[in-house]
Amino acid sequence: MLFYWPLGKILSIGFAGDWLTRITTHRIAATLWFTIWQAALSAAICLLFGIPGAYILYHRRFRGQKFIRSLITVPFMLPTIVVAIGFTAFKKLPLISSLFFGHTNTPIIICANVFMNYSLVVRIVGGVWTTLDSGIEDAAALDGAGRFRTLISVTLPQLAQSVASAGALIFLYCAANFGLVLVLGGAATRTIETEIYVATTQYLDLPKAAALVLIQTVLTIIAFLGAQRLSKGPVGFFASTSLEPKVRVDKRDAPAVFITTLFIGGLIILPLCAVLFKSFQTGSGFSMSNYANLGGYGARDVLSISVGQATINTLRNAIITTILSIGIGVVASYLLSRKRPERSSRFVQHGMDIFFQMPVGVSSVVLGFGYLISFNSGLFPLRSSWLVTPLAQSLLCIPLVIRMVYPAINAIDNELRESAQTESASPSQIWWLIEAPIIRGAILTATGYAAIIAIGEFGAANFLAYGDQGTLPTVLYQLISRPGAQNYGMAMASSALLIVVALLIVYSVQVFERKNTV
Repeated sequence: MLFYWPLGKILSIGFAGDWLTRITTHRIAATLWFTIWQAALSAAICLLFGIPGAYILYHRRFRGQKFIRSLITVPFMLPTIVVAIGFTAFKKLPLISSLFFGHTNTPIIICANVFMNYSLVVRIVGGVWTTLDSGIEDAAALDGAGRFRTLISVTLPQLAQSVASAGALIFLYCAANFGLVLVLGGAATRTIETEIYVATTQYLDLPKAAALVLIQTVLTIIAFLGAQRLSKGPVGFFASTSLEPKVRVDKRDAPAVFITTLFIGGLIILPLCAVLFKSFQTGSGFSMSNYANLGGYGARDVLSISVGQATINTLRNAIITTILSIGIGVVASYLLSRKRPERSSRFVQHGMDIFFQMPVGVSSVVLGFGYLISFNSGLFPLRSSWLVTPLAQSLLCIPLVIRMVYPAINAIDNELRESAQTESASPSQIWWLIEAPIIRGAILTATGYAAIIAIGEFGAANFLAYGDQGTLPTVLYQLISRPGAQNYGMAMASSALLIVVALLIVYSVQVFERKNTV
């Protein structure tokens, strides 16, 4: 109800008008084409560089491996507005600006997309890679096949399903990314997401917005169906347990090590360092004044609440969002994992999967606007309550929880359930005594990731969190969109703190995963 009702409401209002003529224009066609190709190109770059990263970080072993896994996961956990702020600082580096960017905003948008989603490929593909039988690769080596030929002919065909799933998921995230394009693209560069935002907030053109929502929904369904067709089983990015000890990195791995090191250093570490560097920079040199200013309201009192108050609101919302998303996501994962041998039942299962995953590909802007018109009055006047923000944010975290918990449940040996059934155990006993303890690691990992994503959600909060209920991402957007060195410095300081918090949370999760992965 909290997702499909607002979505249906805004579509019904929009389609009541002359919506078709509003999207059959050259501008909308160009926006649609840009949305598709930039998302596809971003996904392709992530796959190109992510597969060597998955090989080095999950299939091989070296000192500091877990820390690097944590480091590359931080961008995915960061608020999109923080990533956008970081890349404004990254773009201003003299050498970077002259080499890669220039007068168009498209390269920096694609770089930011890759920065955020690279870890998805590494975790999804790497998690599957750890479960592959190394005996097949050893047999190929005995037959004279080199590392590269073994990779192309033996390993990649076994990883094809995980690669396809990762590519489809990244495509969806890049096509529906709002904050990056809003900040980095400016008025000249728009995707479907930002076009919906402009149509709803600046022109109140619901027919046009509704038609764009329909297009975005169709893209989401096509991507999901394509991923499901290529993948025979559920794929998530909770790393699977390795069945065999991993081999240490050696000199034959030099090409993969070089590519991974260059990529992580240039496109992951450098933008993060740029934010940390800028957070201490002031007009007179370097100091802690940007951090000291976080207790205020910015230059010329641009903020209605302080950064500290916004942080308290954000943490409160994140706690509620995490509880809701974990509860609903675990139940949904349990329902999806039930075995259905009949063809019609499997069709229903695929439909349920799409049903729960739809919020990934549908605009958070539309979700926020849908809440405005659906819950403004009547039986559920949620718009007047601060609870509306965590409720909307939980819908965006539930798909992530499912993608982490569902594969973990599905990987449980069915013989354990059958043995318990022969001992007259009830379904609830099987769940609490067998399944829940096995997937505890996946649930705790999903909890940490859901919490940090809830902290950084921007699209829906930009509509729903107003006045003294503003969140940290909305305050950051107000700071970065207003002129002044003080506002810019405060935005950089807040972003630096969020980067450190995200790194600590992700690394804590990685330490916990140590008992479940090798």
